[in-house]
Amino acid sequence: MTRARTTRGGRPPRTLGPQTASAAVAAALAFRGITDQVRAGRVVTEWTELVGARIAQRTRPEGVTDRVLWVEVASSAWLHELSLLRAPLLAGLRDRLGEPALFDDLRFRLAGQRRRDPVALRPRRTPPPVRLAPTPATGAARERIVREASAVDDAELRELIARVRITHDR
Repeated sequence: MTRARTTRGGRPPRTLGPQTASAAVAAALAFRGITDQVRAGRVVTEWTELVGARIAQRTRPEGVTDRVLWVEVASSAWLHELSLLRAPLLAGLRDRLGEPALFDDLRFRLAGQRRRDPVALRPRRTPPPVRLAPTPATGAARERIVREASAVDDAELRELIARVRITHDR
């Protein structure tokens, strides 16, 4: 066992003897207070080894938030199946990751759906663009439309064609 000297000025303590690289890295992480973040990152990088290839193909861990491991699931069928397997899956993950426990719960959500933040406001839908009523044809344009429509033999159809063309000025 190596003895550590304490230093002032916020620097990590120095050891007085040789130390393995893993012990040095662990001490540096602990000194900076990021041990749990690194262990939580391990969940993301080693997901396939932790849960197996079958589950890993259809899931993706999002990370640990408030001691809850959030996992995105590809379909509602897989969401249902994994919800039924939640307790043994949670126990297996906690065993493989070791103590102290990084998370106390495991929650699933469909891919593409976000957690609802009660503070966040939903964006407003933009209203459809306002369509202005077409301006009817007047003057010479109206006379030309009536003259062209007079070539139709059926009186009812002729009236309908003239009315539509005058209304839309075409």
